[in-house]
Amino acid sequence: MLLGAPARHYNFNASSDARSIFRYHMHTLPDEVSGPIGTSTLFAAWNAAIYVAQIEDVRLSEVVRDGRYLEATDRVLKKHGGLWFNDETYVISRRRAPA
Repeated sequence: MLLGAPARHYNFNASSDARSIFRYHMHTLPDEVSGPIGTSTLFAAWNAAIYVAQIEDVRLSEVVRDGRYLEATDRVLKKHGGLWFNDETYVISRRRAPA
């Protein structure tokens, strides 16, 4: 385990897939992806996608610098009517100190 000795102070609890997996779905209407509100929608979709995919800043810098990411995000949202991904939850808690 990467935490080493400090891990003994924590409980790591994973539930079953049926209980812990959830789906995030960002719906968009065709006219939501244009104008000022559209830019906010594109930024929200882009940020959600790169966060979930855990894409490193080094890989993002070129595409962000020239603005292609907004065009690509716009195409994907229009093609699929939104953005979705599955994620999962788990619980990390501190162990109680011995009495």
